[in-house]
Amino acid sequence: MQQQPPRMNYPKVPWRWVAAIMILVAIAGGLKTSVYTVPTDSAGVIQRFGRYNRTTEPGIHLKMPLGIEEAVPVPVKKVQKEEFGFRTLKAGVDTRYLGAEEIDARRSNAEDLMRLIRDSGERVSRGATSQLAERAKEILRGEYVMLTGDLNITDVEWIVQYLIKDARSYLFNIREPRQTIRDASQAVMRQLIGNGSVDEAITIGRIEYEVSAKEALQKLLDEYETGIHVVTVKLQSSNPPQKVRPAFNEVNKALQQKETRINEAMKTYNEAVPKSKGEAQKAIETARGYAAERVNKAMGDIAKFEKIYAEYVKAPDITKQRMYLETMSKVLPLIPEKWIIEQGGADGGILMRLNLESDKSSE
Repeated sequence: MQQQPPRMNYPKVPWRWVAAIMILVAIAGGLKTSVYTVPTDSAGVIQRFGRYNRTTEPGIHLKMPLGIEEAVPVPVKKVQKEEFGFRTLKAGVDTRYLGAEEIDARRSNAEDLMRLIRDSGERVSRGATSQLAERAKEILRGEYVMLTGDLNITDVEWIVQYLIKDARSYLFNIREPRQTIRDASQAVMRQLIGNGSVDEAITIGRIEYEVSAKEALQKLLDEYETGIHVVTVKLQSSNPPQKVRPAFNEVNKALQQKETRINEAMKTYNEAVPKSKGEAQKAIETARGYAAERVNKAMGDIAKFEKIYAEYVKAPDITKQRMYLETMSKVLPLIPEKWIIEQGGADGGILMRLNLESDKSSE
């Protein structure tokens, strides 16, 4: 008869304890995944099985556990920024930028170049710094090089600051919000620059471009229902290409000198012309016054003559004697030496000198 192997006596598993532990673990996991915190500058968007359910305010909240609901914080109160043609490496008092000029001057390191390339959506691996620099310059050049309406090339660098005004639209209506903002901003700016001249882009039209770009970008983002509010569009710099920039600066210098000379000439004109006009007006008024004085004097003399003539007609001898005496009373004081001829006497009369000066001196 074949011998049976001995039976092993295994210890009994305490299934009640195992079930209790599993229940406790499930409860702990549920509590952990059901509590979430929304930061003060954000709004919490709750998704239930991936579908939008509700939006919550900052603070501590509860949601359904175990992945049934997921909370996504959206920074609706934070002003975000996108830069075009350059990047800010360090903000503050000692601000550091990364642009084509900094790359050419070798003021950037490999980590900054790799971060720029990675942020543009490309895969990057550590390689030679020269290769990273060339690729970073190509990315930046693709952003800032633009063609104006008069077929000139200009380098335009700008920033866009924006807020998220609708967290639901921001999450569910666009797949890549950041890239959408960058593409829309470049499309708007290139359209504005392409419709204007190089002088408008570089000098006289910068403020108008900023206002128009903000309005056009906001309109485009609203059409896409992105839930984004554009705060500002600011042109950081707008210059000719680096190779022709010295010549362009010389032209601007000559134009500034021209404007200076024109302003100086206008200043001299504004000083001299009013003065000359004032002097001419003064001369005219003086002449008019003199003419009025002469006319009035002549009219007075005429009136006086007419009165004397009327008296003369009445008594000619008396009038002639009166006129003679009045005339002599005016003439005699002007004669320094006076001689009086007395009628009668030898040889036709005696000449006598009337010395009135000595009498005055003795007095």
